[in-house]
Amino acid sequence: MAFSDYVVPLHMSIEKFTDFHKQRGFSSRHSFVARTNGEIAAFWYSAAPNPDWAGSAYTLSVGTHPQYRRNGLFGQLLKVVSGQLAADGATGMQLEVITSNDKAIAAYENADFQASRGLRVCKLPKDGLERSSAEWGLQPIEIGELPSDETAYFDWQPTPQNSKKALIALAGKTNAIAARSGGEILGWVAVYHDGSVAQIAVRKDHRRKGIGSALLAAAAGSVDGEQLVFVNVDKSDMSTNALLDRFEAEDILEQQEMRLTF
Repeated sequence: MAFSDYVVPLHMSIEKFTDFHKQRGFSSRHSFVARTNGEIAAFWYSAAPNPDWAGSAYTLSVGTHPQYRRNGLFGQLLKVVSGQLAADGATGMQLEVITSNDKAIAAYENADFQASRGLRVCKLPKDGLERSSAEWGLQPIEIGELPSDETAYFDWQPTPQNSKKALIALAGKTNAIAARSGGEILGWVAVYHDGSVAQIAVRKDHRRKGIGSALLAAAAGSVDGEQLVFVNVDKSDMSTNALLDRFEAEDILEQQEMRLTF
């Protein structure tokens, strides 16, 4: 019910709910609920401070039951959550919100969150993808084998639910495929079993050679369903967005990443 007015309604099975929290790093120490008359009236679920994000903590989800809205629970929960995070060394908080959700954006802005970047959510039919080329030596790869230093591959940092930590948390539900040449990793794609692509990366000095297209085709062949879904592609990433547009990716919605600095 707390998500009943979301632009995209959320209806999760127990399994998906559990995976959602594993993927995003849920921390019981930094997550709080507000109770009224013995029932949960509102909640704020957060991850712990993350050194990969300079100590910022990711907000998984926030919600208030319709019956208890306009009672200040949002602000009270934010105060408690941010206080606990700050006490544990966090430098701030970050989250994503759908750009058409004006009420949510206004609430976060009133709490001093500021927009940091735009994020694209789109889908890509599998039947239009080209066949992968054997010359790139496409093979499955363990998440732990991916490069520890990703700066040569990424123009932007994946959002927390698409990070390497998220991939490790759902390792049994993730396919990763790498392009290699002479033993070197030239690129990779990581896709969850539901068809959601967490990462696609090509080394900057090997772009425009068809590696990205080959990885997309490999990802499509590794999962069931009729499409791949890309959640939170940085809108400023010209390379990835050009690849998606080439295959006529269909936009679903846009999100806005917002940050609060302590």
